[in-house]
Amino acid sequence: MMSRAVSLLIFLSFVGAAYAQHQGADLPNALNEDESQQILREHKPKSHVEATFKISDARLTTALNLARDSQYRESAQNLDLYVGLVTYADSYARRNTQQGSKDRGSILKVIEQRIFRQMQALDTVVRELPYDYREQGDKALKDVKLIRTRALDEHLGGGGFLKSASTTP
Repeated sequence: MMSRAVSLLIFLSFVGAAYAQHQGADLPNALNEDESQQILREHKPKSHVEATFKISDARLTTALNLARDSQYRESAQNLDLYVGLVTYADSYARRNTQQGSKDRGSILKVIEQRIFRQMQALDTVVRELPYDYREQGDKALKDVKLIRTRALDEHLGGGGFLKSASTTP
């Protein structure tokens, strides 16, 4: 009985690893298992992106709290993970929806709005970081703003409205 349970666990771990490689190849490596599963559990593009932003909100809040507690290295790591999640959500939306489709437009709108809501917290985290981490924070801010601009441009202008949106992160 015990060997069957062990065999089943080994089989399920291989299946889970293969599924994670197929579905979440771009997910940041620093996510814990629970966070990864929470994102991978969602199969519809819009709910997948929303789950990703839910995790990114938590990581951004953690980064802010750590920066205020003078734990700058850990704060910078959470900030990097936040940017990785936002980048993942953007690439996932673009990869899994058709150009010009209504679904893509609504998902890009979600991306733009969620980033807009997070910008004040992101800016606060960057300002809380000391000089040693300032370049890392400025890069994070620049990358997230670029993703927001691209999402806004494609949602409102079909991808050719804003010149700054054509630059890739």
